[in-house]
Amino acid sequence: MEIQHFSHHHPLKLKLVDPGRIYRINCSACGRSCLDLVYSCRECADFHLHKSCAELPLKITHHPFHPFHPLPLVFGGPTYACCGCGQWDSKLLYWCRECKFTLSPDCALKPTTKYEFVGEGKIQYFLHKHPLALMKVDDDDICSACKKYCSSESYSCQHCPSFRIHKSCAEQLPRAIQHLSHPQHPLILRAKDSMFDRPCVACKRSDNVLTYRCSMCRIEMDPECALMPTKHLI
Repeated sequence: MEIQHFSHHHPLKLKLVDPGRIYRINCSACGRSCLDLVYSCRECADFHLHKSCAELPLKITHHPFHPFHPLPLVFGGPTYACCGCGQWDSKLLYWCRECKFTLSPDCALKPTTKYEFVGEGKIQYFLHKHPLALMKVDDDDICSACKKYCSSESYSCQHCPSFRIHKSCAEQLPRAIQHLSHPQHPLILRAKDSMFDRPCVACKRSDNVLTYRCSMCRIEMDPECALMPTKHLI
């Protein structure tokens, strides 16, 4: 099977990667290793695309995180942080050039996914780099999302002792909301980071680990303030 992909001038042929090959090949779109089905160029030995990357939709319209303009798929563009999860990438993203709004393919195509099970009773939460395990915590431990005491089992990180989150917060906090105080754009659930550190516009606190953010207007609200009252988008 062959395709003509917009990112390359030669046809690409679908093939199965030989698991016994000595040299690893990487996807020219996302940069990750190619382990199974790939589209490869017979003319250019170093150009390969994961089947999943090659078949990404070329444009997304009416996305709940950015319903105002279409988001075209960009290969090898400028480096931006995904407005949905904060991961930096310059190889593969959906980008609204007018608003400088970007989404990774995962956030663009799975906007309701908050976590995935990774085995051994652990989850991979979309806003934390390590797996989280459900365990009993001390009564004086604080939830990283809502800043309230963890009075029962919570998801905790074995690598980051300060990160823990109520089971209910991990499962129920909406990924995007439409707040009455900021009707222009959705507020998207994010992890706080040093490059975009703003106090909550409502209570002025800045010690929360998670925040609802409008990247275009550069405002943040902590989850407790953001969720009263709001319209949950997803």
